[in-house]
Amino acid sequence: MGGWLLFALYFASLVLLVFSRLENDQIREVRGIFTDLLSPILHAASQPAIYARRSKEQLVDYLDLFDELDRLKEENQKLKIWQWRAQRLERRLEHMNSLLNAVEETALRYASGHVIADARGPFAKSVLVNLGREQGVRNGYAVVDGDGFIGRIVHSGDTASRAILINDLNSRIPVVVGPAAIRAVLVGDNTNEPRLEFLPDSATVYEGDAVSTSGHGGMLPRGLQIGVVSRSAEPYRVQTNARLGELEYVSVLFYESPVVAAQDGPRPSGDTVASGERDGEGRPQAANLRNKHVKVKEDVQAR
Repeated sequence: MGGWLLFALYFASLVLLVFSRLENDQIREVRGIFTDLLSPILHAASQPAIYARRSKEQLVDYLDLFDELDRLKEENQKLKIWQWRAQRLERRLEHMNSLLNAVEETALRYASGHVIADARGPFAKSVLVNLGREQGVRNGYAVVDGDGFIGRIVHSGDTASRAILINDLNSRIPVVVGPAAIRAVLVGDNTNEPRLEFLPDSATVYEGDAVSTSGHGGMLPRGLQIGVVSRSAEPYRVQTNARLGELEYVSVLFYESPVVAAQDGPRPSGDTVASGERDGEGRPQAANLRNKHVKVKEDVQAR
């Protein structure tokens, strides 16, 4: 009996296989009818397997919650310890400042806008931002995005400003490198990775060392993250945190200092030239920027 049943099943399978290969309207119609009849049955038969799989996944997630809860408790305990240490150090810092009669750093305000164009000309790497003097922007202010420092304002109009990027050929930024806070100058050369110059002879720089603004010279606030050293051999290069070629939204930091105030000065007047407007003495702004950069170099070398 069993052999005949097995033979019948094989024969039925062979017949169905042959019919499936035949391109006949009646066969397709019959096949569609069988499909419609068997679909509810197959759907009902698959439900237990679906429920079993979902139950297994929920059980695994439920068991993982205990491990996640233990991890969060441990992390919360560590954060409480760090919070206590931070509060203790904050109280100590306030006490030391009061003893030394130290002057508090100026709180930074900022305005955010978006990049409206890539400016071309003598500034090979610069952008135009839809923020100007009406929003409080002045020449010399630092420009950042969500990843860190990207440049500074070199010309501010009423409703828009031009920002020179840190990889521009005219850019010279005083920085500190690594945990030892080695002073250097970040020099742009129109490449994606600006280079470090004017390092002390005894300085040792490693790949991966963090690079940030030093605030030396009073032009920029200190501590703005720029990137990391990308190579451990001279010339040292810095891989910026920000994607300088894909800037969209930026923020301008309102950092008030005597250097920024002197650099901003009165609004320039006179005829415009290819490199932008001239200052009150008729000199191009690009030349003034180069002079300021040379002065920063001399200050860093003297230090």
